Amino acid sequence: MQQHREVPYPVMTTIKTATAQDLCTQARSIWLEASSIEELDQVEQLYRQALNSKQQSNKTTHDGRPLKKKKKRTAIAELSAVEYRKAGERLSLLYCQSGRAQKAKKGLEYLGFTCRLSQQVLDYPLPSKHNGKSRKRTATKQSHSKSAPPCVIYDNFLYDEELEHLKAIFGDPKASYWSSHSYQVEPPSPYFSYVLPLLPKSNRRSKSFIDQLVRKVWRLPQLNSKFPDLSHATHVEMWAHNRPHASGHQMHFDSDDEGRGGVRNPIISTILYISADGGGPSLVTNQRLDSSNLAHKGWLAHPKTKRLVAFDGRVLHGVVPGKGFSRQKGGRRVTLMFAFWKHIKVRDEATPGSSRPFPIESEDQWAAGLLDDSLTLKTGASADMKDQDPIEIDAVYENLDGRHWTRHNDMPDYEQVFQGF
Repeated sequence: MQQHREVPYPVMTTIKTATAQDLCTQARSIWLEASSIEELDQVEQLYRQALNSKQQSNKTTHDGRPLKKKKKRTAIAELSAVEYRKAGERLSLLYCQSGRAQKAKKGLEYLGFTCRLSQQVLDYPLPSKHNGKSRKRTATKQSHSKSAPPCVIYDNFLYDEELEHLKAIFGDPKASYWSSHSYQVEPPSPYFSYVLPLLPKSNRRSKSFIDQLVRKVWRLPQLNSKFPDLSHATHVEMWAHNRPHASGHQMHFDSDDEGRGGVRNPIISTILYISADGGGPSLVTNQRLDSSNLAHKGWLAHPKTKRLVAFDGRVLHGVVPGKGFSRQKGGRRVTLMFAFWKHIKVRDEATPGSSRPFPIESEDQWAAGLLDDSLTLKTGASADMKDQDPIEIDAVYENLDGRHWTRHNDMPDYEQVFQGF
């Protein structure tokens, strides 16, 4: 006889007239717009109820009559295996991000995980006056350190007029850039990006807003000093995201055509923060595709308006879901990304997808805004630009007991690593 496997979540009280999937949908909807601890408590309660739902019984008595239902309990439809896993992962993330990682252990084991992103990552330190000190003070030390970060942060990179132009194009989640591509956060839209050649100033199209902005990043002296190969770039790939606070982006390597036909990395990737009213930090690690172990060092860069983050295009990175609730109701994390390539294949296809040619002749509002040549960008970064240190993380991964996942541990399967998003 098959032994019943105990469900690793506490049994809840009476549940009436709802499906378990309805409860999960409601929980996620509240979570994405949460602005109080009370709403997060409600999210937790809904997930716990859904995870402990019972299948409606079709059993009958010995004479064929249906069994009578209990008066004070109405069973709800049980989650499918996929739905159960997703709900379990989300409840575990809530636990991990609120100092209760040990409470998530049993559930994560039940779901087949062997390690997870560390507490330093999922329950990340918030920005403070003690973080983000000028890199100038530590540049000499870092230049001789094996653990020098593969990333840099520049605050106040954009001028106000540049920021406002970008906000007009990307800031509103209903703007034409998002609607033209049927962009959605959950379930996530398929990846799409555009490629532009890096044009000399003498080219007639070099006066467009997007070309001026790209050149502003590409020619930044501090960036070229950190990444000397940047000068060999011939094309830039552009994409963007507009996400609510609790939405993250799984750990991944940037690659031409999402790795189809083999992983080919850019020279560097960059992130421009257009809006920072919500969202978690970007996480950059020292893990590369050919690494035999999980990353043991990581660096966090929090969202901050006008901030530019750049990192080695070969390293594993992602976006941590925002913990708690956003600083403002409906706060979004809006970012514009540039990846600089020495070689990249442009794929001229009709539908949105990876590395499409930039629509030069398009009448779409978003494309026209980026091709606008009425705004002349000032040469170089803002006069107020400052180098900032990322927040260093000395444990990117941990086992489910909270011990550091070291170089002596085996490389786990990707599906065995809990990311929480």
